[in-house]
Amino acid sequence: MDSARPLRHAVIGVGAGIFANHRQSLELTGAELVGVSDLNGVVARERAEELGCPAYVDHRRLLEEAQPEVVVVMTPHPFHAAIAIDALESGCHVLVEKPIAVQVAEADAMIEAADRLGRILAVNFQYRHDPAARAAHRLLREGALGEIQHVDVTAAVPRTRAYFASAPWRGAWNGEGGGVLLNQAAHHLDLLCYLMGLPEAVVAWTPTLLHDIETEDTAQAMLRWSGGALGSLHVSTAEAGRPERFEFVGTRGYLRLSGAELWFERSDIDFREYVCYSEERYRGPERRIVPVEFDPGRGDHLAVYRDLHAAIRGSGTVAVDGREGLMSLELANAMIASYRGGGEVALPLDRERYARLLAELQERGVA
Repeated sequence: MDSARPLRHAVIGVGAGIFANHRQSLELTGAELVGVSDLNGVVARERAEELGCPAYVDHRRLLEEAQPEVVVVMTPHPFHAAIAIDALESGCHVLVEKPIAVQVAEADAMIEAADRLGRILAVNFQYRHDPAARAAHRLLREGALGEIQHVDVTAAVPRTRAYFASAPWRGAWNGEGGGVLLNQAAHHLDLLCYLMGLPEAVVAWTPTLLHDIETEDTAQAMLRWSGGALGSLHVSTAEAGRPERFEFVGTRGYLRLSGAELWFERSDIDFREYVCYSEERYRGPERRIVPVEFDPGRGDHLAVYRDLHAAIRGSGTVAVDGREGLMSLELANAMIASYRGGGEVALPLDRERYARLLAELQERGVA
């Protein structure tokens, strides 16, 4: 592929608020925008006039007439799977906004289509490009913390009544397919899976504590990984904001990731050896602060587009493909299933069982 030629892009769901973030990235990467679509024809036409490209209401017509090479999907979550598969079937590479879909079975179908058609399916989790997150990932993969024993994640992402009233699909089982887990905390779940992998089991509570919505506004979970590590997670839109925090405790050290900040402490002796040979009765080994070098800043949409374009041109692979993007959704689905079923849920998640649960929640339409 000619690396100097702009890739032909189309945006489906151009009325989404998040489009502003994508617009700048599309311009900076030199992409050629050949069409936009939205079910709201007025919005589609207004955006198209601004961008100097054709407007469509029917995304299938856009795919047929505009013939894009890359399709960006930013519709409400329930439409992600069908539209992405239509685009893949049309020969396009696809970048879909988070979450990849509403339920894991849909994401499976998207991944199968991408594999079968030889197209790239990417998910917009820009914080995977954070220099601090990548540094944390490197330390964990290198074993700098020894054997991971405990993980703790907390994040408050406050939302108001006005936020949920801004669109009828927000906070609805038929509209979002989930609450804080599928929308506001999707990035936190993705970073957890990026850094630790998918847990093997989860027990969770996903109640609606404050907001007048159908879906969960708070989630609390206990997690277990196959290597023996245990963890806890707490996310909420019903609490005042505070800095997000990822903490990792290992037999050789402690690591804390909070936004663009990273804190690492390491001991000179592994705790498994220390407990066997130390004469100290009540305290653990001393730890020292170890500086970690990484570039400042946070990952952004521009990094996602550059990553995708490089993969399309054959000079790399996307950081978050369909399989990577599936993990956070699978964890979110598992947490909802645990609360609604009242027990531990094993991963991989039972697709058919969750589909039945979601259909029941959508039919009832209640918290």
